[in-house]
Amino acid sequence: MADSKKQILQTALKLFLKNSYKEVSLRDIVNEVGLAKGAFYHYYSSKDELFEEVVKYFYNNAIIANYSNFPKQSLEEFYKHYLNVLQEPDDFDEIEEDRGMNIFTFLSDAAKRIPDFLEIHTAQRKKERWAWTEIIETAKRNKEIKTNIKNEELASLFLKISDGIVIDQAISKEDNIALLKEMERDWDNLYSLLKTNK
Repeated sequence: MADSKKQILQTALKLFLKNSYKEVSLRDIVNEVGLAKGAFYHYYSSKDELFEEVVKYFYNNAIIANYSNFPKQSLEEFYKHYLNVLQEPDDFDEIEEDRGMNIFTFLSDAAKRIPDFLEIHTAQRKKERWAWTEIIETAKRNKEIKTNIKNEELASLFLKISDGIVIDQAISKEDNIALLKEMERDWDNLYSLLKTNK
């Protein structure tokens, strides 16, 4: 039962990332999953309810990394690990390879249709900033880096570099390898400005 629900979520996400909310019908989702319409209603009462779950699933499984297994002693190891995680195959590779993904339309639809979208977005971003802020604090304490920039502001700089590169990639349709190389280069450059000479 849980597998069917996950399959509905993943299939709906794929469709919503390729087309706008209005362009995706329940019939499209049901046909793509291979379920009867009645089986769909066992899990969700409406397309709106499903869309909200899809947006949450996207934030929890695509945008936000699981930081629990990241290195905890070095900022450099932390962001290098992050880059390695981004290279690992996941449920979203098929969507990205298709090049039909339109994250801007997807998030715009979410902002318009989900009343608490801003809270969902803010809560997820807070998790990311917290993980980066923690490793930056550790890096300062261990004298790996030296800066007067506040931890949260520095965390925001690292995240905004990746945000900007992802946005540019979505517009230019660069491949994932080029995106990761650019992100690594920019994070390396920022890190080199902060690193102490022990």
